[in-house]
Amino acid sequence: MKLFVLVLTLWGQTETGNWVYIGNQYVYNDTMSEEKCLYMAELDNWSWHESNRYYSIQLECQEVSE
Repeated sequence: MKLFVLVLTLWGQTETGNWVYIGNQYVYNDTMSEEKCLYMAELDNWSWHESNRYYSIQLECQEVSE
């Protein structure tokens, strides 16, 4: 079975409107099935409190290499 971790990455918007990865990420270190990870990454499962429209967080599942 493939195992995955949930990764949160921080993005910033440039003055031209492009989103760029700004180098920070957080990894939920407990491995899980892809199905569970995708469920956790669904935005409906989170409460968002964003006060700066030029920054955003993305959630994604990354496979753990053995």
